[in-house]
Amino acid sequence: MSLLMKLWQKLAVLTTMLPTLLLIGACASCGGGGGSSPTTPTEPPPPPPVRTGTLLNGDAEAFYPRLIRLAHQADASLNGAVIASTIAFPGGQGQGRIFISRDDGSSFALQGSVTDATWPKGLCCGSIYELPSTVGVLAKGTLLWSASVGQDTPGTPMKHPIYRSTDAGKTWTALNAHCGIAREPRGGEGTGIWEPEFLVTKDGQLACMYSDETDDGASQVLKIMNTADGVTWTAPRLLVAAVKPTDRPGMAVTSRLGDGSYLLSYEFCSTAGLDCRTYLKRSADGLNWGDPADKGFEPKTAAGQWFRHAPTHVWLPAQQRIALVGQILNDAGGGPDAAGNGGTIFISSTADGSGAWTTMAAPVKPLAPPTATNWCQNYSSPLLPSADGKQLLMLASDFETVNGAQACRTRFAKGALPS
Repeated sequence: MSLLMKLWQKLAVLTTMLPTLLLIGACASCGGGGGSSPTTPTEPPPPPPVRTGTLLNGDAEAFYPRLIRLAHQADASLNGAVIASTIAFPGGQGQGRIFISRDDGSSFALQGSVTDATWPKGLCCGSIYELPSTVGVLAKGTLLWSASVGQDTPGTPMKHPIYRSTDAGKTWTALNAHCGIAREPRGGEGTGIWEPEFLVTKDGQLACMYSDETDDGASQVLKIMNTADGVTWTAPRLLVAAVKPTDRPGMAVTSRLGDGSYLLSYEFCSTAGLDCRTYLKRSADGLNWGDPADKGFEPKTAAGQWFRHAPTHVWLPAQQRIALVGQILNDAGGGPDAAGNGGTIFISSTADGSGAWTTMAAPVKPLAPPTATNWCQNYSSPLLPSADGKQLLMLASDFETVNGAQACRTRFAKGALPS
């Protein structure tokens, strides 16, 4: 996780990051002698940018969105429905909000919420997952949700409590389990855990990945732990290590590809310079990811474009390809790509992500492309193919003002996938 993610409670300061767009017109005229020169024609100013997509949560704040499509429900009428989750703070209390779409992502309605009176105000980085098979006491089709709890509570270790729903997200109950607990009490920078991510491995175990900044000698590492019975978890193991003490690999997102293998996307940041490059790693079984010191490979276009910070990806079955997005699109020179930043999605040219990537226009774009890392604009934007595989649904967040109040809000929209 990036250092800026730990400033979630300072929203008012960050709202200044949304630039004001000034439209400057120019006029040229001249005159002299006994006559006048013709007026030099000027091009009209460009129209102001228009927001794309539809607000997911109405006028209320919503950030760190996630998307899944139900496929393993006992109630067959639910299979095919799209579930979205976000983080919100109604009344100052952290909450996971769950939405459902029964029209393939064209509209959403509030389905339920995950709340707990014992939570402190701090809440971040929610994750939602549907079990594709039974894992011990957890039945096939169970929804799991977890998030980082306690970042603003000194003296208490941060946790990733796990909650389950057996009614497609309407109601939730806490499991006596955590996807990692911070080794140290919360006492300032460098003592947290972040961004839980679930998967079921090839041998049917439930695994959870997360970012951990409590190990000695490392700013942050990625870890993985697993359970065969849904109750007893293994000790956490290194998934991606910090090669240098200043390194910060984090923000794991994983998927299962068409050949049954697994893909991991993550950012590799550093306290020595937050370039936060996107990396991909592959695993044959979802449990073993190779040498933790091996970063994997960088997805880039033929022109050398690459994503910086908060990447997510999704498998596209109809195309046998992968879609990938990150917060900031950089060009081959290392700076924000002037033409495509904030509005570009990568599509792999191969089924495993190797080779050069092509691009498509993002269905949801921030009003002003982010040029510096921040926790809201286009931050960890989830993607999901439509049921027929021809479109791509996207959720993305941005700072915006509604009814005079500025906050981080999430919008959704679909765009045509390249054939």
